Amino acid sequence: MGQPKHAERYCGKLAPSMTCLTDETTLPYQTYGLQQGKLSELMSPSVMVASVRAMARGSSQGKPIGDAKMLPGTFIVDQQGIIRYTYYSKHAGDHPAIETLIVAHDQTGENRNLNR
Repeated sequence: MGQPKHAERYCGKLAPSMTCLTDETTLPYQTYGLQQGKLSELMSPSVMVASVRAMARGSSQGKPIGDAKMLPGTFIVDQQGIIRYTYYSKHAGDHPAIETLIVAHDQTGENRNLNR
């Protein structure tokens, strides 16, 4: 969620061979079935553990852009537009492991590289 300049900044740095899309509204989130988190999903002990783990790896959260209450999700969509993998995060700091995404991607039969 954000403006095109945000996608350019982060996609170019984190996924230069990928096409990154952005929208300033929550419509894409709603289309994929993502929802706003409740207080327990945004401030639970699990979120705190995930925050500490991220900080220990050198990550930090910047200024939120868009609706900071939206829970994240991860999707692998093939070149025909078919969703091949979904992950609905249980809380703000819940994300699938990159190894899980690589295996799921490889199982789609796509020949694209996930920047291994």
